[in-house]
Amino acid sequence: MFSVSNIVCKTIGVAGLSAALYDAGKIGSETSGRIKQKVNADHFERVHNSTRTMSTESQVTGFIQDKVADYRMNNPLFSMFGSVKGFCKGFFETLGNQILPVSFASMALAGKGVWAKIGAWGVAGYAALTIAREGFGIGKVSPKD
Repeated sequence: MFSVSNIVCKTIGVAGLSAALYDAGKIGSETSGRIKQKVNADHFERVHNSTRTMSTESQVTGFIQDKVADYRMNNPLFSMFGSVKGFCKGFFETLGNQILPVSFASMALAGKGVWAKIGAWGVAGYAALTIAREGFGIGKVSPKD
């Protein structure tokens, strides 16, 4: 049967992982928008520059070049690629920055006995440290100093 301490450890593990994954998802979404804009801007600049020059002067070549450029500008794959690239970058960077609480939460969730308790205490300690530092400014260097 489950003991109370086991249920508390698993609950703390779920809460810690949920907070870390929520944060990573939000940061991933924000980074996705920025990277998508950068990829689109670079792509549009490249397409625009390639359509402004021709090796020989020709009406047919110019017409074909404009049609191909229009197709390349309206291709949604570049935008989607930038969006996916940005989300993955933001998501995994955030998880990498939060490796300690994710490790403790995973230990609390997947561990048994003493290991689950160590993970739960680690999550609680990390949460208390974060609240003290970010909330109350304890141990944080002021930009004015």
